Amino acid sequence: MFPELTNLLPRSSLRALRRRYFVRVATVGVILVILLMIIHGALLVPSYLYAQQEVRLESADLQNISKTLTTSEEQQAQARLTTLQSKASYLLNLRTAPTASAAIRAVLAVPHGGVTLTGFTFTPPTKAVKGSMQVSGIASTRDTLRSYSQSLGALPGITTADLPISVYANENAIPFTITLAGSFTP
Repeated sequence: MFPELTNLLPRSSLRALRRRYFVRVATVGVILVILLMIIHGALLVPSYLYAQQEVRLESADLQNISKTLTTSEEQQAQARLTTLQSKASYLLNLRTAPTASAAIRAVLAVPHGGVTLTGFTFTPPTKAVKGSMQVSGIASTRDTLRSYSQSLGALPGITTADLPISVYANENAIPFTITLAGSFTP
């Protein structure tokens, strides 16, 4: 054949022929793309099912873990709450409990002319035991010591002021220790 091919069809037929050719090629291409999508979709179904199963398993694990955490967190919270309640009740008791400074302040408020105070020992009261305080010092005479002991016994919140009789053996410069007992609350 000759290298030069001549097409004797009219131009409109030539265009229609080309158009039909391109439509056929496009149709084949679209069918191939659709077929390719169907094949890939079919191949993705096992992956989708596997992913769904994993999501269900992980959700179940998450629920179990959250239940476990909730239970342990509740136990920890309950333990903390119990501790806080006991500390709160202790602090409320401290608010009403007499302090050493208040007890010493009350003892020092008593006039003590002729008496030199040298020491204080305070034990706060509890529910079962009365509080106690020991006041030590030196009195110039028996009369000043006796009047000071009676004044301490008259303080509010003091039930007894115990002064041993043996301290009256000396007449002057009498060392003494008075033991006060009571609630120490005015």
